[in-house]
Amino acid sequence: MESVTMSAVIAAVAAVVGGLLTAFATRSVERLRLRAGLLEKAQERRLAGIEGFMLATILWMDWLTYIQETGWTDKQEELNRRVRARDEAYRRMLLLASEELYRWLKDTYLPAEHLVRQTYVRQLRGGMEIDAEALAARRAFNALLRDDLVDKVRPEIHKLREPLA
Repeated sequence: MESVTMSAVIAAVAAVVGGLLTAFATRSVERLRLRAGLLEKAQERRLAGIEGFMLATILWMDWLTYIQETGWTDKQEELNRRVRARDEAYRRMLLLASEELYRWLKDTYLPAEHLVRQTYVRQLRGGMEIDAEALAARRAFNALLRDDLVDKVRPEIHKLREPLA
């Protein structure tokens, strides 16, 4: 009888230890899955912010070019809408950006945008002939959006491009 009791105790201890190990392993796996899910959502928010910013800024510049080609009449409301969208997207980008991208937005992008507004947009709104300086500012800003910004944001979405790396 004693050997049966000892076997039962050993089986009970093994069951309890097995249950504890299973609970610990399950908890660790769940914690890893939760962390991976949170990181993925953060990366997706970052990507959405980047896409929104790039799209809003390019749409603003496209509208300004359209105004230059066709004239200012009846285009103020749409321009205002695009400016608001660009500003909102810029603020969102500042909140979601890494430190490096944040510094680039403040130190490189913002002065370039300011130059476009002070030259190209001001001359456009004033109905003046667009001078060479304003056109150069617009071209440089478009190149900044097309090339430099893409180079800066690619590292921001690295995990979405290579999720298993």
